[in-house]
Amino acid sequence: MTETQRLTWKEALLLAMVVAVAAGARAGYLARCADSARNSGPLRVEMPPPELDGLVAKLKNQRFVLPTGEDGADEDTAALSPGYPVVMAGVNRLVDDAVLPSTMRWLQCGLGALTAGLYFLFARRAFDSTPVAVLAGLLCALHPFWIVDTAVLADGVLASFLLAFALFLGARAGQTMGPLASLLYGLSLAALALVRAALLPFAFVALAWFLWRSRSLPRGWLAALLAFLGFVNGLAPWTFRNWQLHGEPVPIVDSMYYHLWIGNRPAPVEGSNDNAPVRRPTRLERDREYSQRIRQEMSDHPAETVRRRLLAGLHFLFGERWIQSGVLAEATDLADAPDWLAGSYPVILETTLLGMLGLGLLGWRWTYGWRARAMPSSLAMVWIPLPYVLSHATTLSGARLPLDGVLLTYAAFALACLLPGSARLWKGEPSEPSA
Repeated sequence: MTETQRLTWKEALLLAMVVAVAAGARAGYLARCADSARNSGPLRVEMPPPELDGLVAKLKNQRFVLPTGEDGADEDTAALSPGYPVVMAGVNRLVDDAVLPSTMRWLQCGLGALTAGLYFLFARRAFDSTPVAVLAGLLCALHPFWIVDTAVLADGVLASFLLAFALFLGARAGQTMGPLASLLYGLSLAALALVRAALLPFAFVALAWFLWRSRSLPRGWLAALLAFLGFVNGLAPWTFRNWQLHGEPVPIVDSMYYHLWIGNRPAPVEGSNDNAPVRRPTRLERDREYSQRIRQEMSDHPAETVRRRLLAGLHFLFGERWIQSGVLAEATDLADAPDWLAGSYPVILETTLLGMLGLGLLGWRWTYGWRARAMPSSLAMVWIPLPYVLSHATTLSGARLPLDGVLLTYAAFALACLLPGSARLWKGEPSEPSA
């Protein structure tokens, strides 16, 4: 096992600085550009789900329902990830309906600041380097996509926070086999999957990695057991509810075949897939119909199928709207935005994306010597995009937003390798020998 030193007072001050910068950037955007969090701001990089308000209202009666019946009647559903609506409904129990949107935006401001702090802690532990940690924290703190997304009532901020929390806990528990960190690691993976169902494959693989790593370490059996129990118990209530609804295990959502068909249909509907209604004629009939259509389409048009997968990958990275019309962010109302933002946001977003992808992929390659310590993030680079590549991404950058923190951390590593005295980073050598 490996244990890095506790935070020194200098590192604690640097961590506090990162969190303060992140909080200040997000709070400033909400105050100046979003009418003190009363609206969603002048830009959107993620589309809010159209069913959100209805779900939150119904959850007051503890029912997760949508108007999906033939006559428009409400029916219990498992078509959407429950995490964000449940969190929003929980906040709604504490505040009035009128202030719920602004309260959620300020809560997302706090979660965004903590996310930057978590990437500071993850980078410090994964790469045993304070410069990498500071650069990763500051890049996350000032990431314009995340700052803009703070004002949008969607799951991007919460999913990004939970991914950062899981990566930090995975790196810590993978080194120390601590019981609390292991339990929280499993719970955080379950929470991440509940907030965004497309991240369930990553959660499974990240848990499997931890179980494999712990097999030969002291107290590894206890850490593995606690992580497994945390993951299973985190998913158990929703899975049991879905079992009662469908009579079979459905871990998160029952719309998998629908989304696979969206990414494989021969003539995609022009425009956003974010606001496409989730159609549920009956679950078994729908899944059988969609699976048959997918197999037939792949058999009849293999070249087009491969082309759609390539486009889905590009849509994940850039958003469908950027591929079609060169737009990374939807401008909703620039009238009250500062002049510098209204005129320069396309350049800011495109420059940020170019730098993040270029340096992030380069840093991912250079961290090969640190792969054992940073493995949860390496898994995220493959398993988070995969469900979107196999099905479809979204019009804007919402699908990619949680992965941005990982890319920014690798970008920070690449930048740190260019600094004097970085030979240890190139060699993958911790500052102290492993215990």
